[in-house]
Amino acid sequence: MIFVQRRPIYPLIMRLHDFLRGHLKGPILIFNNNSNSSESKFSELTSQAVGRRRFLAGATGIFALATLTACGAEVAPAAVPAEPTADKTVPGTPEEALNALKEGNARFVAGQMTHPHQNAETREEVAGHQAPWALVHGCVDSRVSPEIVFDQGIGDLFVTRTAGNVLDDTLVGSMEFAVSAPYSVPVLVILGHTACGAVTGTVKALKDDPKNPSLPGEMNDFAQEIAPVARKVAEHGTETEHIDAVVRANTVAVAQGLLKRSAIVRKAVEEGKTKVVAAVYNLETGTVDWEVAA
Repeated sequence: MIFVQRRPIYPLIMRLHDFLRGHLKGPILIFNNNSNSSESKFSELTSQAVGRRRFLAGATGIFALATLTACGAEVAPAAVPAEPTADKTVPGTPEEALNALKEGNARFVAGQMTHPHQNAETREEVAGHQAPWALVHGCVDSRVSPEIVFDQGIGDLFVTRTAGNVLDDTLVGSMEFAVSAPYSVPVLVILGHTACGAVTGTVKALKDDPKNPSLPGEMNDFAQEIAPVARKVAEHGTETEHIDAVVRANTVAVAQGLLKRSAIVRKAVEEGKTKVVAAVYNLETGTVDWEVAA
């Protein structure tokens, strides 16, 4: 005897009536728990018995369906196949790498992102070896994620980030790692952004104490890096405009400072193997300005 609870797919169960009649021996009771009657209503189906082998071949599926029906389970949607990994053409020159970043940012701004190399197949492909073609050094700001801003995927970019996109020895070493074999990335982007909190905090600290600006705790480290640049930027326009002017000047200063601090990066640039570029991301428009001047 089998009890099947009546649910919205009850008609489907009833379409199995013929199968049950031909393969099961004994009554099958269909229980309706939606009835207002105090007595349960039963429909009895009887049939003649057939061989055990035929029953086992078909009844397993029926039992599974009946169980799902009794539990009121929904039919699961079909799984969406992973997007195939497109042929990956890795930029090999500074110009090709910059063009790839600019094209990706244009897609991001237009809302037409392709999300390349962001599937399980790519994850498995790069698990044993990576071949990034650019390094982006930006701010820790949560609104400026390089892989999103430039519409790139797994294994495309080296990414380093600090508040105010300032440098320290560890970061310079990371960039040297990126421009060295086997990676030899053809472009290093120093990416500042409008309304930077680290720059804003430093500018305010300078107003409070022009000679010795400071921020609490270890945040004072990035303030000491940004303050010398901020002092050189004359105040003009609104406070927002002044902050953004300092952002631009700081981004250029970081790019220049990298070349001064690292003989390895400088050599790669001199040999034409890589290029260091300063750029600024606009939080409101999503665009990246590649023509940055202090």
